[in-house]
Amino acid sequence: MPAPTTHGFAEKVALIINGHEGIGRAVALQLALSGCYVILSYPGSYGSQANILNELTSLGTLANAFEFVDAKSAIEEVEKLYGRLDLIVNCLEYDQDSVYLINTIIEEGAKLMQSRPKPTIVTVITRKVVEDMTVLTQQTQEFSSTLLSHFRVNLIIAEKSESFQEYGLFETKTGVQNDDVARVVTFLLSSEAKALNGQVLFAR
Repeated sequence: MPAPTTHGFAEKVALIINGHEGIGRAVALQLALSGCYVILSYPGSYGSQANILNELTSLGTLANAFEFVDAKSAIEEVEKLYGRLDLIVNCLEYDQDSVYLINTIIEEGAKLMQSRPKPTIVTVITRKVVEDMTVLTQQTQEFSSTLLSHFRVNLIIAEKSESFQEYGLFETKTGVQNDDVARVVTFLLSSEAKALNGQVLFAR
């Protein structure tokens, strides 16, 4: 099993929405290294989840994956697998459906999480252009104040730039790296960030 860490993740159950690639995959690997039981959801358009599952189990943790259909079904699947849920990480691109999806995942997840001692939710929104984040900010702050007092809910906005070609030679991507965002996520999920609730952080 992975060595214990100061984050206190050992044997916690974590659900990562879109944990099959990008930031979600980076978060899954870091949590697995810290002893979490990791459950990934992936979209129906995604192919095999075997590679990421093999990576996770090779780290000595329990891992599962399933196709995301809707929030209710996702939480029911977690309950069937482990009977409990400690952490949720939503990894989504910003579009018109993001606000609704985050809302339903948190509402459904909170029902299973409420009996846990330190339920924590982090949403990571990636965006490629400057857009108004007011609705997501208000949503985060509302959940942080309306859920039971032992819940923590925070939001990370990760700014990604479009790829471009320079002189027709190399394709370069600018913007924050997945592993760097994942480190911020694991910090917010940890007991070290227990004073942070309803916060919006920008990763650039």
